[in-house]
Amino acid sequence: MNWLQLSGLGGYYESEGIPFALDGDGAISKISWACLEPEGTSITVWTSASFNDGHDWTNWAQCVNDGYIPDILPESDLGSAILKFRVFMHSNDAAIKPIFQSISFELEPVIVFENKGDTACLPEIWITKSGNGDFSLTNISKNNERFGFANLLNDETVYVNSEREYIETSVSAKYRYADFNDHYFDLPIGKNVLRVEGNAKLQFRYQYKFI
Repeated sequence: MNWLQLSGLGGYYESEGIPFALDGDGAISKISWACLEPEGTSITVWTSASFNDGHDWTNWAQCVNDGYIPDILPESDLGSAILKFRVFMHSNDAAIKPIFQSISFELEPVIVFENKGDTACLPEIWITKSGNGDFSLTNISKNNERFGFANLLNDETVYVNSEREYIETSVSAKYRYADFNDHYFDLPIGKNVLRVEGNAKLQFRYQYKFI
């Protein structure tokens, strides 16, 4: 890193643009860094994002360690995203300096479902599992309400009709009610950001309801 020294008491580093492109509806973001800050010193990290290949940039925003990346919301379109960061270091004593060690960024893809109706939407869902194991959808827009199954089998397809509270599976002589967490899929009005856990192919069928 090439640090710009200011009177021996501070400086900053600005990164090159980091491609952040991600296909899909959006992502949950996280920024983390490691540093040493002796007494009388400080380090702050700021980011700026572009969503059109660097033609326009957001204003610089200060970050919180282990927090989300400012301006990158779960529903942000990241198809042409680029990120830059700045690290500012300050010391009250030229003989004592903070040390910035590393920085990391995480993106967790999500599904964004917008219910444009006047009441809650209860879609039909087909889940085709890839590999044995659990599968769940967590609606982080609805107090992290979780819909999920345990112990699904590779290539098994589970059909769920949340409105009728009905479940069936492609595995013969198998009933999945005991492996279900008993929270049927219920999407309130507006945007719903869904965290996916477990490998599976999903298919939804739904109809908005209007009053």
